[in-house]
Amino acid sequence: MAIITGTIKVKIDGEFAGIYTGDFSYDDTHLTKVGEEVMTINGGNGYRSGLLSFNFRFLDFATGLTPVTYTARDVDEFPDDLPVLGFLNGIPTQFGLRLLSASENDAFGFLDSQQFLYALRNGTVSGWGIVTLEINDSPPAPVLENSSPLTSFLAFLGLGGVHLWRKSRKGNK
Repeated sequence: MAIITGTIKVKIDGEFAGIYTGDFSYDDTHLTKVGEEVMTINGGNGYRSGLLSFNFRFLDFATGLTPVTYTARDVDEFPDDLPVLGFLNGIPTQFGLRLLSASENDAFGFLDSQQFLYALRNGTVSGWGIVTLEINDSPPAPVLENSSPLTSFLAFLGLGGVHLWRKSRKGNK
């Protein structure tokens, strides 16, 4: 299983200008990495399963002031249909999801590959932003320890060879 993590960034201009961020992770085991593919948490509606997490920090619906972290569980139609993560040749290209308030007057959604739409304050303020998805760099490869007896023996021989070489150079002077 290869777990991949990524970052969501949404740039909004206007009244709520700023960059809002989130993160996601998925298991790419079931991706063919050829053409367009779609993934959900449990593979509902014939989509591939493997989406592990979705978190997005955005403004609360009531005031539009306090940042709140929304998760996959907050998304409408969770876990069968949404959120969906779209891929092109194994690269995440877009999220598809919508999140409605209890009154259904406030919402936000990732609706196409680069667009984020929102409505706040009982639907009186709305706008949009540009979305980018980035795959996080993989952690550095672990440094292997010399746990093999053969490796230790070869290192010992190398050090002994250097010692003998130095000793012979001193004797030749």
